[in-house]
Amino acid sequence: MKASGLMTGAAVAALSAALGSGPVLAQQLDVITVTAQKREQDVSDVPIAISVVTGETLDDFEIGTLDDLQLSVPNFQVTQTGIGTQMYIRGIGTGNDPAFEQSVAQFIDGVSYGRARLTRAPFFDLERVEVLRGPQSVLFGKNTTGGALSLVAARPTTEFEAGVDVSYMFDTEDATVDAYVSGPLADNLAGRIAVRGASSGGFVSNPNTGEDGPQHDDFAVRGMLLFTPGENFDATLKVEHNRFDVDGREIEVVRDIATGPVNYAQALDLVGLTGAMTNTEFDFVRDGDAPEHSDNTVSNVTLTTNTYFEPGTLTTVTGYVSYDRDELADLDFTNYYILTGLVAEDYEQFSQEIRFSSEPGEHLSWIGGVYFQTSSLSNDDVTGFGSAIANLGYGPLANVGLERNYQQDSTAYAVFGEATLNVSERVRLIGGLRWTYEEKDASRQIVATQSPDSFGAADVTNGTTLAIIQAGLGVALNNTGAAGHDLNQSREEDRLTPSLTLEFDASDTLMLFASYKEGFKGGGFDVRGNSTAFFEFDDETVTSYEAGLRADLWDGRMQFNATAYMAQYENLQISQFDGTIGFNVGNAGETEVAGIDMDTRIALTDNLTLSAGLSYLDFEYTDFRRGNCAFGETPDGDVVNGVQLCDYTGRRGRFTPEWTGFARFDYVRPLEAGYELRTTLNMGYTGEHNVHDNLDPYGDVDAYTLVDLRIGLDSDRWGIAVVGRNLLDEEILTFAANVPFASSVGANTQYAVPLRPRVFGVQGSLRF
Repeated sequence: MKASGLMTGAAVAALSAALGSGPVLAQQLDVITVTAQKREQDVSDVPIAISVVTGETLDDFEIGTLDDLQLSVPNFQVTQTGIGTQMYIRGIGTGNDPAFEQSVAQFIDGVSYGRARLTRAPFFDLERVEVLRGPQSVLFGKNTTGGALSLVAARPTTEFEAGVDVSYMFDTEDATVDAYVSGPLADNLAGRIAVRGASSGGFVSNPNTGEDGPQHDDFAVRGMLLFTPGENFDATLKVEHNRFDVDGREIEVVRDIATGPVNYAQALDLVGLTGAMTNTEFDFVRDGDAPEHSDNTVSNVTLTTNTYFEPGTLTTVTGYVSYDRDELADLDFTNYYILTGLVAEDYEQFSQEIRFSSEPGEHLSWIGGVYFQTSSLSNDDVTGFGSAIANLGYGPLANVGLERNYQQDSTAYAVFGEATLNVSERVRLIGGLRWTYEEKDASRQIVATQSPDSFGAADVTNGTTLAIIQAGLGVALNNTGAAGHDLNQSREEDRLTPSLTLEFDASDTLMLFASYKEGFKGGGFDVRGNSTAFFEFDDETVTSYEAGLRADLWDGRMQFNATAYMAQYENLQISQFDGTIGFNVGNAGETEVAGIDMDTRIALTDNLTLSAGLSYLDFEYTDFRRGNCAFGETPDGDVVNGVQLCDYTGRRGRFTPEWTGFARFDYVRPLEAGYELRTTLNMGYTGEHNVHDNLDPYGDVDAYTLVDLRIGLDSDRWGIAVVGRNLLDEEILTFAANVPFASSVGANTQYAVPLRPRVFGVQGSLRF
């Protein structure tokens, strides 16, 4: 792929001749406009490592979630885990705990979507997605230590237009219908309404229940109004509601390795749980008996105004976001009721940003503003012990639940500014500074109750049961006569995060830049911890250095970008499975990441365009002595709460392949009667890396290449296409962890999340 980015004219001519299109007559590339720096700019003028996926590409390949976006963006990974979603850029991301805000922050139309659950919401009717790598801590600012995703919804139009897109994937029975209507409603008022309905039949079978999973049922609707009473003012109001429900999960046990006389499946048979675990290979077949479901709703209201003055533009962004989810998960991965997880989570957020952007000047331009955000998070969960746990020797735990109640209120204030000084016609100096203040109040309580699958049940009073939970499972309880687990704490912090960038126009078509940035993500309090000893975790900070170039070549028919980077992180916020039923939340000491990101777009001919990217990543924990030990690993790290952990110093982290890349060929050939043949080949490469929660060597995943292909026939009014995804039928695991209780019999038993196998489908569209 690197060679593609440096393709010579002779090579292009040879490729063109092979395609039968004669001599090279390539047109200039379309301009891609982004708002990565809160101004509209050509993407080639932005001194940030950025990837842009257009709305057309999103529609062509039915990219409706962040999971699907990975193929088009190198150095970007998204995975489902046993209890949440994780998103990584350059190997930096955030673990499972619901209290974590994301190191890779998501912004939709300028509003922060910092919670992990919000990344699960489907997106539709988008103008583009901008993926910014590295800390973006001045203009975005809210917890962007690893990067930022900026999603921009399609806007109302001044002329009437409408469309319907439908698709169906045969093997998984995925069906999607997207529709929109846009146009003028009255003088100075335009509107747009977009709707999505989608369902999926799943791709992992469960012979015990006779159901495939995950089965999705999604519905989303968005309405937008654009009010333009004059040349000096405009306002956009967006109201959106999403409902996405899931039955079943794509989780299966993929290995069951015995270090003693029996493995875990055999041990379960020996204690009377016959046939509890029948599938322990990676084969898209799973065990499970719980009626798993995840019901989610997300709502948001965003009001954006722009007032245009002679010296600049005053912009306000007012946002309200809320979600709630109810979830039941099978946590033992067997055909018996041993362990389940029940979750009820609610979140509300209000934010207000006010900023002023000066007009670009000959010498100085600037952006300055203030930001306010308040939020409330409520997370209640029950870890349920079913009747079958008695067969494992925990009879007193049968039909007992551990109910955890967590509440957090948070407030953040910020003042920010960035100025661009034109030192000369070719040299620019950009300096920025953001001051952020955050305060959080949190409480957590855990009690043992007499119901494993409901909230608010009566407390357990049996002393034997309480003793087993506390001594055997390491859970502090607030039951009468127990150790006590009723925590209430507060924290506040403030931080200055500066940035400095130097740009040099080496020529009219080549821009060089170097930058220094700092970023931070506020600390907080652990939702899922079982011990009272480590309720609070610290803030996460980063110091980043970047240098790169942006080049327009070949008379506007080629763009080439490269960014080299080195970043030093302190106190990365982590969450790791503790081997029983809980998670440890804390901070990694020091981490260094370095590498290079390259991408190119080339108009090879009038009909053929190549987009490609290649990234190299060097990742190392330079001081991290509090990692959870993998199965069978000898502890050699710090002692935490009486338990010696493992030293991760010198290791790579999860989701840190050395090489990632993509290449996309778009071929458009005009036909008779106004028709077009449109073919897109999309290829994504991910190098070898580890996906296990505790860096178990069995979690190493071989390098793989994903290939998607779309062939379509389009006219001005309609289109039809065939689509194939994962054409090489790569079998890929995206996350792995250990099955609870398996280690008690000396078995290294792991569950994992697979990527969807090869699927084929059809698409159709109508435009009015």
